[in-house]
Amino acid sequence: MQCYLSEFQHIRPHHEIDQEVILDWIADAHAKAASCSEERECASFRTEIREKIAHLGLGKERIQNRGVHISDLFVDDWSEMEIYPVSKNPLGHGFTRRSDFFDREVTKIFERFYPERALLPAHLIHVTCTGYVAPSPAQKVVSNRKAGQSTTVTHAYHMGCYGALSAIRIGAGYTGLPFSRNPANVDIVHTELSSLHMHPLSHRSEQLLVESLFADGFIKYTLDSRKGERPGFQLLSLHEETIPESIHSMSWRCGDDGLNMTLSKDVPVLIARSIDGYLKRLCSSANLNREEVMKEAFFAIHPGGPKILHQIKDLLHLEPYQMEHSDYVLKHFGNMSSATLPHIWERMVGDSKVPKKGKVVSLAFGPGLCIAGGLFEKGSGS
Repeated sequence: MQCYLSEFQHIRPHHEIDQEVILDWIADAHAKAASCSEERECASFRTEIREKIAHLGLGKERIQNRGVHISDLFVDDWSEMEIYPVSKNPLGHGFTRRSDFFDREVTKIFERFYPERALLPAHLIHVTCTGYVAPSPAQKVVSNRKAGQSTTVTHAYHMGCYGALSAIRIGAGYTGLPFSRNPANVDIVHTELSSLHMHPLSHRSEQLLVESLFADGFIKYTLDSRKGERPGFQLLSLHEETIPESIHSMSWRCGDDGLNMTLSKDVPVLIARSIDGYLKRLCSSANLNREEVMKEAFFAIHPGGPKILHQIKDLLHLEPYQMEHSDYVLKHFGNMSSATLPHIWERMVGDSKVPKKGKVVSLAFGPGLCIAGGLFEKGSGS
């Protein structure tokens, strides 16, 4: 059964903010929280935090803008912030208030993706790692449209940055099931609100790195078995594996105050050790030769950070044009977790420099430490 990805549609967060403005606000939030709970002198500690952030190397030369859905960056009174009122509560509001925000705003996003008279798919897969409520916003839109007998909702949660590839694997199964509706069209919707999970009292470089890199993003696309002439990709292979002895390198856990991420410095090293063998297995599953694919393919690499992009470019001896779409999305949108790869795919579908019948290698990394990937071919309608 052949599968095709098409009909990409994104919605940008409420605010597109200059990276340096965001980094200044992060330093302000940490300094204010520390002055209230740890009795630190606010101005000097703010300078210290801002210097630590600058040392991380994620300034405007690497990331120009990020999408942010919360409006706290535009509120002057630190006691009146919707999520981070650090002068009253240095940690910001807890998981309950953050979940309420996620529920309200993501429900609105689904209503925009599926307006009142829009047709709903046979299967709707909701992907996120930044908010969990039940019934979910995906279930709400199905219920409100009275489509519960014709649309099945599946939740693909908490896989992090490689969530798109796991969702495609799920959706590909639906398109070929004998009891699926015919044709079994599948919509995959990503809703990531990373801005809900700052931790203003954690001043570790690891935490500041997460806050300086991740962004908000929303995107949907369709997976089905109809070839047609629509712009998009044919799925040639999918492969996912866990790197041995890497479970402590990346984590994403529910905490009392939100979701807590850890990101070890050894992640690029672990990926470097595993990537060559992984790519051989990915190409082999499509009955293709790795060396031939590498010569001409374009690459949609999840930008877990600038170091990972540069490292993969060097390891695979890629030309800049082969990874330019990943570089662009990191620079203009930041790391939107599971929504990032679909934003890269959307740009590649619309770029005539990625030729028809051209191969696209997609890679993403997440807790496990997992390497997930897909091999695509650009359709004739693109």
